[in-house]
Amino acid sequence: MSHDCGLTEVRSNIGYVQPSRVLGINKRIMSRAAVLVTGATGLLGSRMVDTLLAHGDCVRALVRPGEVADELARPGVETCRGDLRDPASLQGAVAGMDRVIHCAARTGVWGPRGEYEITNVRGVEVLLDAALAAGVRRFVHVSSIAVLGADVGGIADETTPMRIDPNPYSWSKVMGERVVQHAIRDRNAPVTIVRPGWIYGPRDTGSFARFAAMVQQGRMVLIGSGDNHVPLTYVSDVAEGILLASQAPEALGKIYILVNDEPVTQREYLDAIAVELGVRGPTRRIPYRVAVSLGVISEAVGHLSRRTQPPPLSRYGVQLLAGENRFVITRARKELGFSPRVHLADGVRKSVAWFREKYCAIDSGKQHSHTYFATNVGKDG
Repeated sequence: MSHDCGLTEVRSNIGYVQPSRVLGINKRIMSRAAVLVTGATGLLGSRMVDTLLAHGDCVRALVRPGEVADELARPGVETCRGDLRDPASLQGAVAGMDRVIHCAARTGVWGPRGEYEITNVRGVEVLLDAALAAGVRRFVHVSSIAVLGADVGGIADETTPMRIDPNPYSWSKVMGERVVQHAIRDRNAPVTIVRPGWIYGPRDTGSFARFAAMVQQGRMVLIGSGDNHVPLTYVSDVAEGILLASQAPEALGKIYILVNDEPVTQREYLDAIAVELGVRGPTRRIPYRVAVSLGVISEAVGHLSRRTQPPPLSRYGVQLLAGENRFVITRARKELGFSPRVHLADGVRKSVAWFREKYCAIDSGKQHSHTYFATNVGKDG
């Protein structure tokens, strides 16, 4: 199926938009694929839009009603207002699409379980149903390594059994992936599942900005020895991996872990941030088990007090930062040609440059410091 990116025809919950033609269409434009990206204003979704445009595809960005989407107003991108909680609004979003890349998710680990279920479980189901009904040829479900637990305790790959950690995000991502796996098995759905690692990069206000602020202020601590491995993945590498997964015929019905397999320890990551900021790296430590216990207590107090904001410490954040998390990406390398390009030094340099621009003064980062352990695995949207 080929598309002209100058033709726009969208039915959504805000009505019908007439097509507008662009003259001088060439063969390159006519051969473009049409791709719907959900969560297009988030960290991964926005980079996914960039990657698709660079590849020459037409992009339709699903944006929630009322959400600011000024950065998406550019040639080759069509915005469509819709909501995963409103199945009717999704019918127009998927109409005429070749592929759907589902990046949207309820992230973080604090909040009512029902809110996670609506977006990360039911939302996946209704979007997939709409895509299949519209004849979409490939649906890429962006899951997370979180479905394997925040601390895998060693090395894991796509054959490692899923595990639900005691937080609503973990539960909802496992349940959402099961919905997709059942559709593959029972309905022969043309779906590929990708599990990105801990995504970081420019625009990462939910994780990197918090760590950078803590390091800059001298308030960051090492948990445990600091020699554990962290499953970092630069955002552009993840987007490239997803693009490959959406194209490869052999990827149908399969799962791929998208992580940079460059060995990086907790200490190396934090020290790299410190070097780019021109400050001393963290030297204070707290034992791993003590930190996990403090996370449990912090969460319990938060639940008892009916706290709406994340507590200052969470088990998930502690385990993600200080657990032993190494992932094998042999399947993605061999079958997709996935090869992470951005090494730690380059990724941190680019991220710190963004951080300096956005949070130029030390005081600017204080708003991020109190919830840095509530880090999610990188998807927002």
